[in-house]
Amino acid sequence: MGENKSQGLGIKELTSLAAGQVIGAGVVTLVGQAIGVTGRSVWLAYATAILLGFCIIFPYIMLSSMIRVKGGNYTFVSTILGDRWGGMYGMAFTLNMFACGMFGLSMGTYMNAIFPFLNVKVVAVVMVTLFWIINMMGVSFMAKFQNIMSLFLFLGLGLFIVIGLFHMRPGTFDLSSPEFFTNGADGFFNAVLLLVFSCTGQSFVVAFSKEARNPKRDVPFAIIAATGIILFLYTMIAIVASGVLPIDQVAGKPLTEVAKTLMSRPLYYAFVIGGPIMALATTLNSSYSVFSRPFHQMTRDGWFPGKLGQTNKAEAPYRILVLMYIIAVLPILLNLSISTITSNVVLVGRIADVVAIIAVIRLPKVLPDAWENRYFRMSKPVFYVVMALCLCATLFAIVLSLRNITTTLAVVTIVLIILFFVYATLRQKSGKVHMEKSYELQ
Repeated sequence: MGENKSQGLGIKELTSLAAGQVIGAGVVTLVGQAIGVTGRSVWLAYATAILLGFCIIFPYIMLSSMIRVKGGNYTFVSTILGDRWGGMYGMAFTLNMFACGMFGLSMGTYMNAIFPFLNVKVVAVVMVTLFWIINMMGVSFMAKFQNIMSLFLFLGLGLFIVIGLFHMRPGTFDLSSPEFFTNGADGFFNAVLLLVFSCTGQSFVVAFSKEARNPKRDVPFAIIAATGIILFLYTMIAIVASGVLPIDQVAGKPLTEVAKTLMSRPLYYAFVIGGPIMALATTLNSSYSVFSRPFHQMTRDGWFPGKLGQTNKAEAPYRILVLMYIIAVLPILLNLSISTITSNVVLVGRIADVVAIIAVIRLPKVLPDAWENRYFRMSKPVFYVVMALCLCATLFAIVLSLRNITTTLAVVTIVLIILFFVYATLRQKSGKVHMEKSYELQ
């Protein structure tokens, strides 16, 4: 797994993957919901959410500056906290596979909105299939495709921003206006809570550490660069979304409603394809690789049958990708509620984040050589203080999100965590788990 300067993913590809993973259709749908609870101060709420999200994912920046991992976050959790915790974390992370079907279905919905003759489910299956094929052709090919789509994504969102800035209503930045902080501090923080977890997906680029040319430098910078990109894009989009029309006309509405009033029909179509559809496409494209990485390494370590981890000539774990494809397509074909399935695993992922951060905090002690050879330099006392703040930020966001949790979701979350821990314990005791070293320090 040695570093190859002439091949692999560079800073441009990694940034494109990080930005594509974090910029999803959520920015199109969530802005209107956030406007509904905080009015024109939505852009401040988005900026706050991005900064809070950055605190949540900062441990991954420090992690990726210390070691290079094969299996994404699963690898270092196993290395630092032990086999059982690693197995439990890995299973929780692989639940993200269910999101691929939701991305495809959302793409079908947007395509149907501009081309009503298209069937939503047919488009969803076609899109899920297309990006599955692309990922079967290997990471390098997938990354090149991602670069092209990311360009169209930025052009689409930029079109909305540029046109919108020429149609702003007076008082857009008047903080004393009654249209700012419409529900006071509670409304503002509810908006931040609504938005924060749509601002952390760039950390998933850690999964591409194996293919990076200079992982300890480029992966952290890709996360930072993607955060800067969404800080600019999201706040500007929120300014336009809340500043063109009266608040009561945009509260709870997607960006497409604002775009219709701003753009001619051809430009509107260009925005929908370049904005929300490309946002979903880039996320779906990278998700296959991101979510298959821990699963692949877990098959090598014995948590699942080893045959599942076999790769093709492009080094893509084709059997795992086939499994992911089935998980994505079946709910679409069977008319199951993918959004309900996805929401039932999101909270599990948030709890898994806490486990990952604890692992990062212990990393300097367990792997002192990794700490000594880190790319980003800071003293241990500063490191521990910063990591403690990041852990508090994560717990704070989780606790706030629990206010809106349903009883069913709470029960499902608890049951899943128990099942994962029991399975990890039994599998380890069976003697079938043989963890391999899936990281390197240089």
